[in-house]
Amino acid sequence: MTIPKPETTMVAIDGSDALAFVIIRPGSAEGSVSIESGAQGMSKQAAAYVLRQVADLFEAEAGR
Repeated sequence: MTIPKPETTMVAIDGSDALAFVIIRPGSAEGSVSIESGAQGMSKQAAAYVLRQVADLFEAEAGR
């Protein structure tokens, strides 16, 4: 799968009230990604559950 390279932009996100975050960036190798994640204020188990729910929504929207 070829992922198009986005235009380089600067983004500022105020995550001071975020319970968890996931950032997906293009990786250094063709077709790879770099993932940064963390959770504060909720357990990693609870964050994983929420992320699975998000994955289900993404798949449903993609028609899978």
